[in-house]
Amino acid sequence: MTLANAVANPIINDPFAEPTRYYDFSGDTPQERLGRRPAGYVRGNKAQVRSLAQQDVIPLDLVTAIRARVTAWRAAGYPGVTRITAELLRHWNAPDRQRRLFFAQREAAETAIWLVEASPAAKAGIDVPRDGGKFTRYCLKLATGSGKTTVMAMLIAWSVLNKVQHRQDKRFSDAVLIVAPNLTVRERLQVLIPSHTDNYYDRFDLVPPTLLPQLGRGKFFITNWHLFQL
Repeated sequence: MTLANAVANPIINDPFAEPTRYYDFSGDTPQERLGRRPAGYVRGNKAQVRSLAQQDVIPLDLVTAIRARVTAWRAAGYPGVTRITAELLRHWNAPDRQRRLFFAQREAAETAIWLVEASPAAKAGIDVPRDGGKFTRYCLKLATGSGKTTVMAMLIAWSVLNKVQHRQDKRFSDAVLIVAPNLTVRERLQVLIPSHTDNYYDRFDLVPPTLLPQLGRGKFFITNWHLFQL
């Protein structure tokens, strides 16, 4: 099936750099635009799936605003972060890395770090809604194949290593609970345990060698969500 709004060359950005162009599907034919697509999603019924122009675009203004703040924070050199966080960010962003990380992976980790470590002034006007529970919940959404497990490993390393260095800092934790949707995924996620023979911290060079021993001081538990059923 050929969609009416298909484009001949859908890949127009470097996967290792922030997007600079996007396709606008709001008209009869796709138009290439400069800049980055505002965050949002499309909603339409099955009869409308052949034309994005017929679907409702639901903007995610909070995501777009946070992206802009994180971009400015990155350009300023990540002010306010701990020494451990600064070392990890330099390691992930190093231009001579043998295994480069996708921009989407780096930005996802940066965003979570910004929400925790950036100054209150940097986050002024940004209000992430709570669900009424005890914990603040953040959601990172990445496309299939973009390396979500790697992002999980990056954030685990960030939290655990910071907690090992700063025991009194309540922003971080060295206890990691990973809840999988099924048994198959649970087994695949064992690579997030530092002692695993094929762990992602070594495999994707996510932690400087000098910090790897400290990562093993964390507590890790990977389970299936059915464990929480009443």
